[in-house]
Amino acid sequence: MQATPPPRFLRRTAAAAVLIAALAGCSAEPERSGGDGSAAADPTTAAAGELDGVEHFYGEYGDYVTVKTAVQNGETTIDELEHPFVMQQDHVDAAAGWDGENPVYEMTPPAGGHHLSAWQTCTGSVYPAPIVDGNAVHSMEHGAVWLTYDPELVDQAQIDALGLLIQGRDYSLMSPYPGQGVAVSLQSWGNRYQTDDPADATIEAYLDAYVLNERFNPEAMATCSGGVSTTVDDLQG
Repeated sequence: MQATPPPRFLRRTAAAAVLIAALAGCSAEPERSGGDGSAAADPTTAAAGELDGVEHFYGEYGDYVTVKTAVQNGETTIDELEHPFVMQQDHVDAAAGWDGENPVYEMTPPAGGHHLSAWQTCTGSVYPAPIVDGNAVHSMEHGAVWLTYDPELVDQAQIDALGLLIQGRDYSLMSPYPGQGVAVSLQSWGNRYQTDDPADATIEAYLDAYVLNERFNPEAMATCSGGVSTTVDDLQG
């Protein structure tokens, strides 16, 4: 039987552990601050920046908050941006003389831009049929992540598994997007991640990082409930 260390030894060991932890915390502090001594990045933002394969459409500005500040300060204009849609937030159906046509986007599925005045309900909502782009874009303006899948490239079991990632997760929604050409695509305002593997672990990581991410949320505190819940099939029926 191994002898029990004397109490004095235990106290010394515990004290040493505390000291080591304290020193480790001190040495790690500079890594959490910016190189110019600025405050540490928000953990959610840091996690978002660490995801490989995510496309960002903010160019040199990096995120919505930074590009908005640059536009407000006159450093650039919306038209001068590489992807102006990250700062295009008009409700097209509220404009005088609206012709009734839904907005058309430079990429499909879209990841921002002018949109319809009604958002798509995005309270962990799984839609069985395609939804109107202009409503989904409004949801992303509220801080939601929109997961789309190509029904030709996934089977029902994979769709069900993806749905489990969305159900119960507020500020998220999911719908089929025929012809998108990739199995799964995730869109948030100004960002996108696409994968041919419906079981890709980055899908859930993207949801964790980008849902209500304060750096990419044009309308903080906006709701995801109370929007439209119709699909394209409903409208055509």
